[in-house]
Amino acid sequence: MTTQQPPLTADSDVIKTWLSHVYADAPGLISVCSDADKWAGRRFATDEKGLAQATDYAVSLDKRHPKGIYTQVTTLREQPAKGRGGEDLAHAITHLWADGDFGTIGHKPGLDDLPAPPDEDGVAKVVTESGLPEPSGWVHSGGGYNPVWLLTQTIIITNDQRARLKALTMTWQAILAAQAYRLGWSWDTEVGNLDRLMKLPGSVNRKEGLERPTGIGPGSGTQYDLAQLEEVAHSIGGTAHDLLAAAAMEKQERRNQRLGIKPPPPRPRRAPRTVTPSGDGPLDVLADHLEFGDILEPEGWTYLGTHSDNRQMWRRPAAGGESSSPYSLLCDDHVAVNFSDRSDLPVGGQSSGQKLTIPYLWAHYNYGGDLSAAASDILRAASGRDAHGPAGSLAAHILDDVKRRCGITEQPARPVREDIAWDDLTEPPEPEDPENEEDKEPEDRLPSTFWNATQTLQQIRQAAQARRTSPDAVMHAVMARVAAMADPSVRVDSGIHQPATLCWYCGLFGPSGSGKGNAENTAEELAPFPEFDLAHIDISTGQGLISAYLELEVDPTDDSGKKKVLVQKKTRGYALATEGSVLDAMAQMSAGGTLNGVLCKAWMSERQGTSNAEIERRRSLPKGSYTLSMSLGVQEEPAAKLLEMGSIGLPQRLAWAHATLGPDTPRTRPSMTEQITVTLGDGTDRPVTYWVAGLRNTVITVPEHVTQALDELVLTISFGRGQEAPLDTHEPLWRAKCAALLALLHGRTAVAAEDWERAAVMWRTSQRVRDGVQETARRRLRAEMDARRAEAVQTAVESQSAVYEAMHGVHPSVVNVAKRAHRYLTSREGEIPARDVNRACVAKKDRDKFRESGATESLWAAALKYGCEHGWLVLLAEGSLLSAGATAPG
Repeated sequence: MTTQQPPLTADSDVIKTWLSHVYADAPGLISVCSDADKWAGRRFATDEKGLAQATDYAVSLDKRHPKGIYTQVTTLREQPAKGRGGEDLAHAITHLWADGDFGTIGHKPGLDDLPAPPDEDGVAKVVTESGLPEPSGWVHSGGGYNPVWLLTQTIIITNDQRARLKALTMTWQAILAAQAYRLGWSWDTEVGNLDRLMKLPGSVNRKEGLERPTGIGPGSGTQYDLAQLEEVAHSIGGTAHDLLAAAAMEKQERRNQRLGIKPPPPRPRRAPRTVTPSGDGPLDVLADHLEFGDILEPEGWTYLGTHSDNRQMWRRPAAGGESSSPYSLLCDDHVAVNFSDRSDLPVGGQSSGQKLTIPYLWAHYNYGGDLSAAASDILRAASGRDAHGPAGSLAAHILDDVKRRCGITEQPARPVREDIAWDDLTEPPEPEDPENEEDKEPEDRLPSTFWNATQTLQQIRQAAQARRTSPDAVMHAVMARVAAMADPSVRVDSGIHQPATLCWYCGLFGPSGSGKGNAENTAEELAPFPEFDLAHIDISTGQGLISAYLELEVDPTDDSGKKKVLVQKKTRGYALATEGSVLDAMAQMSAGGTLNGVLCKAWMSERQGTSNAEIERRRSLPKGSYTLSMSLGVQEEPAAKLLEMGSIGLPQRLAWAHATLGPDTPRTRPSMTEQITVTLGDGTDRPVTYWVAGLRNTVITVPEHVTQALDELVLTISFGRGQEAPLDTHEPLWRAKCAALLALLHGRTAVAAEDWERAAVMWRTSQRVRDGVQETARRRLRAEMDARRAEAVQTAVESQSAVYEAMHGVHPSVVNVAKRAHRYLTSREGEIPARDVNRACVAKKDRDKFRESGATESLWAAALKYGCEHGWLVLLAEGSLLSAGATAPG
């Protein structure tokens, strides 16, 4: 007699464990729904009370015997007005996921599909061999074995990150599907959307009339930094997408063979033509070079031929089930219209700006629909930098056209006119076709693209503008304060040298009263120091700097208790100097001067100290046991002297920024902002300096492509550039530190690709400020020398003039202009209007000197008379034309 098994019911303990483990205290609301509540569901807070309510609701749903109970993978920003909400409400992401279906129950493959993996071992084989990191854990879904990768930090899905995060989750599924295809199996790629529902562990899977339990599988619990996972997806995602395109084509061929359908006609290719530019943006270039088929075919769409209205007909990929319509998409040369609500494209005619154009579709499939991100990446690829996405694989002729039309290539220098002796003219000529300089941003200021990249950077700029100080100076001062809070055990690992501490030195350049102190005060408002035993250092001498970390204590080895020794009590130091006189004093010291040597070593946290005969006077700091950050106000003269002493090593370590207001300063002063904060895993906000102060034993990693770039940079400097540009020798470590501080400033403990790019922008800007300081100093030195030389020449000229006038009664300026006129006419030949010769040959300084001599006639009239008398000039047509005479001046 067969014993009937009792029906399965939801396990509340497993449900609550899962919800707590994945969503506890994450920002936003948990969404729980099922077919029993018609997928409307309910939302719950992520605190302890909310988790209990969510568990109770899932158990109550189970009593209605639904086919399945699901949770949304991300939290929701707010209660949806209708239904369960869409991707626009996705608020926070705590993990990555995948759908590892196996067998045939509940997901029998279509006639033309490859089979799913046969069992859980097959699913595990796909994941293990895919190239993705080991999952943090697994979920049994009652017909599937789903891997999960937990994140070290909860990521808030801001508008500027939404497309980037979706591109990651979609690529994640593609990588797994590509590996399944290599093994002869299929894999569900349609689960990468940010509002995806996944089966709730602890519920019951009742599909196909069966009852199968779900639960939490084994796992290591390893957590991953988002930047680390993005780097993996970037490195192998392109190959995966190519492989899936081939798989889609094979599936279509199997279907055609099964149904006896003749292969569709080959898609007609646009004949080569001279591109008529439709615009000057990178997406305009894309539209001029690509066809719809270039985008649709790799995504699995099938060309069906030409419609009666001459538009191309395309059938959507069959992943969403067989199409019941003869076609899904119609497109002409410029716009497509989608008729299938089972494709992932908007249906019907779209409003302006949202029409299914070639650029829109390309951005949709490659950048989650973010046109701005797509355009930026195309520009990045065209300029020779590493692209974040598929822009790097665009054809060379497309990227070359982007270069040409978007002005990326350098414009050739204008030819210098050699037919004019410029030194002999009173004023230099106007440049031909002058460019509109007002539209250009100064190269020695951080550009608007830098400031607009993130909310934190926008906040820093707004605070600086509110306090009427330089955003660049405030940026570097904030970075110095963040670096000052980093424990010596917090280091950046470039992948080449030993991990380095984050010591940051910035030089805020400007004249006295330009706002260097104001920039530091603004940085203090944005990034205040917590109550902390920080060494506030007065820069005076090297030994004094070391002593700031030390205190006298009784020597424990001395039985008398009278002998004292210096013991390190502090590990972090911050030096602030707003007076140029401090740097002036440093610059006056020799290359081996104590203070300079100590500062250079401190930037690397190297060993410091002296061996004094008296133990109580021995000052030492072990290597890696301390950090030092500095914010220095730098005036022109001491800065120039410091840069002249590049061999001492300190100028190479400084980050340079203008302390004066820039041309982009708004006329209307904005409001002051709050402190810079980072959002923690529990959803609370914490001041960035407080958060950094609490980090310990943290190695900030960089992506592999950054390590490669740094390696190339190190080799370039080692094999020549270090001698050609001695002030650039510390660029690799400078940029690595800068990228790490930018990551910390945004609440991350790993360098992302965008951190590295922004560090490159900051390095170039710092270079230009530094080089500008040098050039200003050179100009000042040249001006001083010219002034001394001019004074000596003037004395000699006045002496010679007196002698000449006494002997000949003619002023030297008259002779000079007459000679100049003869050279001018000789170089041109023929007859020249006298007024033109006058305008070209009479210099203001000669005219002024002639007037000072008391002459009553004009200099030109006197020179013309003198030149004609000596045969140098010939006056024609009643004095209106001139030609060169037969006699040349001696």
